[in-house]
Amino acid sequence: MIEIRLHGRGGQGVKKASQILGRAAYIAGYKTQDFALYGAERRGAPVTSFVRIDKKEIRTRGYIFEPDYILIMDNTIDLRETLKGKKKSTIVLANSVKGLRHECVIDADKIVMEETGNVLGVNIAMLGAFVTLFKQITIEHLTEAIKIELSKYSKDVVERNINIIKKSYNHVLCSR
Repeated sequence: MIEIRLHGRGGQGVKKASQILGRAAYIAGYKTQDFALYGAERRGAPVTSFVRIDKKEIRTRGYIFEPDYILIMDNTIDLRETLKGKKKSTIVLANSVKGLRHECVIDADKIVMEETGNVLGVNIAMLGAFVTLFKQITIEHLTEAIKIELSKYSKDVVERNINIIKKSYNHVLCSR
């Protein structure tokens, strides 16, 4: 089983990112489970989401304490919290311009700003970067998941999000 933990702040789409990732894994032929943990339910408050992916039925319930992947959408969140339970084999992907402070980084804010004019959509950029590292889910799976999960939005919004994943796919820097 692959376990993924996503960290960000309220308003960054952390929960939506876990739903899209779960949907993409499902489209790729996996069983999935995704859910979120909220602290104070307000914009800017820390939010954590979880995704489990496996070829067989997932019977495990509860939080993910030792993830295989950690995605950090906002580097202002306390690193002790985001890296809690990190194993030697855990791959960390962070939205950062501070160099390789983590194993893998991407300037997701810059990509989203270029595409949309604001930083809403950092969650989508992080998913595009994630599939660079997690080869079992492709850009095509992620694109299909975005079309499904964002179907209530205009075609223009969906297309911008697809452009964001394609741009972010090619901009991950890893020290591994």
